Amino acid sequence: MKKVFLIGKFNTVFQEINNYLGKYFNVQVCVDNLEVMKGMLKVNVPELAIISLIGLDETNVKLLDEFKYNYPRVPVICVGTESEQAKFNEFFRNKQFTAITRPVNNDTIIKNICEILGVGFDSEKGIIADTKDSRKTILLVDDNAIQLRTLNGMLNGQYEVRMATSGMNALTQIGKKVPDLILLDYEMPLCDGKMTLQMIREIEEAKDVPVVFLTGVNDKEHIKSVLALKPAGYLLKPADKNMIFDTIERVLGE
Repeated sequence: MKKVFLIGKFNTVFQEINNYLGKYFNVQVCVDNLEVMKGMLKVNVPELAIISLIGLDETNVKLLDEFKYNYPRVPVICVGTESEQAKFNEFFRNKQFTAITRPVNNDTIIKNICEILGVGFDSEKGIIADTKDSRKTILLVDDNAIQLRTLNGMLNGQYEVRMATSGMNALTQIGKKVPDLILLDYEMPLCDGKMTLQMIREIEEAKDVPVVFLTGVNDKEHIKSVLALKPAGYLLKPADKNMIFDTIERVLGE
């Protein structure tokens, strides 16, 4: 199910929207508190966010700013009356943000979500069409669980993410499904990034899959040894989120 964040003050309208959307989407609710929302976004990035504007004012503009500046790839639907929307008009000039005017029925909200996410909605049956996930698949390979969770939370709204904690585990994941791109930690115990890449290139179906190395060593000779393996790219840890997305999009030709 598509992951949707529902943000706002907990009231009757908010609860009704939550109950209805929960039939079709994996909905995570969040109070209209910037720090709470930031914490949730660090763990999981949704494929779409809905903000209920009821009771919000100009002091809540940072909620929308967070998506605009830090999560520009996450579409945001703002549901409110015309007067509630007027406080945030500057955002609706940006195609990332969509305004839906209350009063509105839940089917209209669903249709807007489906249109933005590119999935089908059967209004007569009231069901969302079972569509194949068209997202590119990224395999994350790192022995650090925190690093894996961080990258997964960052990427899983836009990509189908699979994770492996070792080189051997990566080969198992590739056997299940060949990814479109691999983000591979270079410094892993036992089977390091170099060995893992060599094994991947021995797999006929995966030999041409682009690999981007993640390395925590900023040393000229070390970087040379990494580049000698001819990866599709490399990123120094801790990698900036925008740099990660820019690298992925460049490699995948998006």
